[in-house]
Amino acid sequence: MSRQLHFGKTYQVQYGYGGLFGSDGQDALYDIFSMLEIENNAEDIYTDDYEVEREELKRLRQMLTDKDEKYQENEEELMKCLEKIEMTLDKFIDVLDTLINESDQQNEYVLISWY
Repeated sequence: MSRQLHFGKTYQVQYGYGGLFGSDGQDALYDIFSMLEIENNAEDIYTDDYEVEREELKRLRQMLTDKDEKYQENEEELMKCLEKIEMTLDKFIDVLDTLINESDQQNEYVLISWY
């Protein structure tokens, strides 16, 4: 069975599908966070559960929609990550929207969980 990205409400874990799956999806998300300097508490690429501040996800979304300087510096590598998981930039932004909007709005952190 393939691994899928899930998000949860901290202290009231109710998982929802986040829009990515498989080890390639897990690797791509970690790589994108790393290349665009999105702070999170994952120990490494294989961390199954970690948190990201909602504001960091919003910052990433803005970076991608504006195609700012940081995006432009990393565009080629970013596109390779997205190609690996057969996803367009617009679909990845949809994933971010899901994480931002459908996770626990009472918590400033979004729980990222892979299982």
